[in-house]
Amino acid sequence: MTIICSGSLAFDRLAIFPGSFKDYILAEKLDYLNICFLVDQVERVHGGTAGNIAYNLFLLKEQPLVVSSVGPDRDGEDYLDRLKSWNLTADHILVTDLPTSGAYIATDKDTNQLSFFHPGAMTRDTSFDPDSLPGPPEKHLAIVSPGGMGDMIRLCRRYQELGIRYIFDPGQQTPAFTGPQILEMMDGSLMLMTNEYEIELLLKQTGVEFDDLFQYTTCIVTTLGGEGSRLSTPRGSQHILPGPVEEVINPTGAGDAYRAGVLKALSHGESIITACRLGATVASFCVEAPGTQGHRFSPGEVLARHFRTFRETVNCLA
Repeated sequence: MTIICSGSLAFDRLAIFPGSFKDYILAEKLDYLNICFLVDQVERVHGGTAGNIAYNLFLLKEQPLVVSSVGPDRDGEDYLDRLKSWNLTADHILVTDLPTSGAYIATDKDTNQLSFFHPGAMTRDTSFDPDSLPGPPEKHLAIVSPGGMGDMIRLCRRYQELGIRYIFDPGQQTPAFTGPQILEMMDGSLMLMTNEYEIELLLKQTGVEFDDLFQYTTCIVTTLGGEGSRLSTPRGSQHILPGPVEEVINPTGAGDAYRAGVLKALSHGESIITACRLGATVASFCVEAPGTQGHRFSPGEVLARHFRTFRETVNCLA
């Protein structure tokens, strides 16, 4: 099974604010914001949706195909070297004339976040065509995560045309698309995956009621931060417990780790409910370390933690 991860490759600058953002934002002054948060530390780490998902899949002993863009700068070279160190091909990563994408993310003591993202190289579309992949469509599983808008639209269309199962994950790119574009990309997807804020934004963008989204996708997974996640189908919704966490260091990247767990399970024929539970378990390792790729685990460690929480064995980890 080929797992295709399209999205961004970026470097994150992560900052920790020791207070609460809400204590310094005046509701009566929202029309004129001029505020500075003094942070304790700043760390430069590898990030980006495609990179984060691929990293967790690498730890899960998978070799995903990464589709993305980088710049001709030191950051781009660094990321390509990192992917090669995981024995992943860089054949479908475009080196552009623009700087490698970068995010600036501040997290407060309540795990609220303020983020700023410079797309840079991500705005250049790749030439990857999934029709070039060997084997029948059922041997491939893809995720279209936040990346270049052109690539996101094009890849969703190609997966639909070729009959390749894919997860539609618009994420922070949701407000950049029109409602009709979102519905077109979602139409025929295996799953829509968002966080709680993004699903509300998506509903506003499209003007569609939640239950009507099932005309376009099979199921909807909504991540809820420390509260776990929710799996919704036309038959109803089910709450998924979060994986146990010894200490929350930084929640950045937990959603991408969750997606990797889902992809791992689905690519090996596990049920969607088991896939979501595995996603929760993988995400719990991510929040215990700084950065989006600062954690380490073995499949055996994931399986042990997963069994303690959900009392089920995941065959693809055994």
